[in-house]
Amino acid sequence: MSSDPNSPGLSPNIHQAATRLAANHARVVQAVEGLAPEIDALVAATVRHDWNEVGRLSWHMAVNSRSGGYRALSAMAQKVYDETTKPTNELGIRRSLIRLIGTCGRTGPSDPGSEVG
Repeated sequence: MSSDPNSPGLSPNIHQAATRLAANHARVVQAVEGLAPEIDALVAATVRHDWNEVGRLSWHMAVNSRSGGYRALSAMAQKVYDETTKPTNELGIRRSLIRLIGTCGRTGPSDPGSEVG
């Protein structure tokens, strides 16, 4: 057992791992909660048929997700962007956006496409 007063009865290694996991979890929760406004903006732009805005927003999400270590989310946002570059591709954009929304719901510490942890 540890004599560290901040680790109640835990060995130093377990205490460090628990602390790291808690910090990672907080970071993931914050990142996922921050997605809601971005997804709302993408959906609103889609409803308006503003494909340039959908492309801009999805590109932004792809870059930010990649820099945050969320590869699966970045890849899906990139797919939405890629679909916006094709002429008259409303159906492809909408399908990719639906997949992106699903990916957002699955993104977290257990996401195999995530480098968090």
